[in-house]
Amino acid sequence: MAKKSLKERLVQQKSDIKKGGKGNIMFLKEGTKRVRILPVGEENDFGVEVTQFYLGNEIKGVFSPSTFGEPCALMEAYQKLKKSKDDDDQEMAKRLVPKKKFLVPVLVYQDDKGKEVDPDQSGKLLQLTAGMYGEIIDLYLDEDDWGDMTDKVKGYDLKVTREGTTMTNTEYSVTPCKNSPIPKEWRKEVDLVQMVKDIMPTYEETVDFANKFLGGEVGDDDKPEAKKKMASAKEKLSKGKIVKKKRKSDS
Repeated sequence: MAKKSLKERLVQQKSDIKKGGKGNIMFLKEGTKRVRILPVGEENDFGVEVTQFYLGNEIKGVFSPSTFGEPCALMEAYQKLKKSKDDDDQEMAKRLVPKKKFLVPVLVYQDDKGKEVDPDQSGKLLQLTAGMYGEIIDLYLDEDDWGDMTDKVKGYDLKVTREGTTMTNTEYSVTPCKNSPIPKEWRKEVDLVQMVKDIMPTYEETVDFANKFLGGEVGDDDKPEAKKKMASAKEKLSKGKIVKKKRKSDS
């Protein structure tokens, strides 16, 4: 089967986003940031879809190594809880259900005019909701007015905005800026996949996350009734106890 072009893959991703619904979390404070998606190489995806578990207000979001087919204790715990016929286990599974997020490499500006680069934030991965990533795909596919925002000379910056502070009242939007060349010192193509792999936790770390979450030690989950249910779920999982093991890449 012939390899799909970037345009074909983006169209497919847009379709998948619509099927999966809109996400609701990204690492963006309230307000507007001007960013530029860094060049990743011709025909390479400029974003990576990742699997994330939200583990309460203390730990918050944890990316899953299962994104790349690696073992993940959180995914193992979720699958065991989901298969259980116990009501408490089913309730825990709903709290642990994995989400889909998108990561893009960005240059970040200190101002909304795009005149001063923020060296401390640039070169990092920006987490986007499915809705925001879908908007960016729409811009990329709009070849008449916008097109490839990662082009080193003819590309353009994006203003990403967050309005609201909670999960229930927060909205995000993406606005394209006029075409402009990316600063010369940021024109080197980045290895996006490797950047994402570099921030993934080890299997052992996901074991610790899973045990802490199921033990009722996280943020709002310290309430007695929640703690009791999580302890019960953890005890039931002990029959198929999560065993620390090496990641595929370590063998």
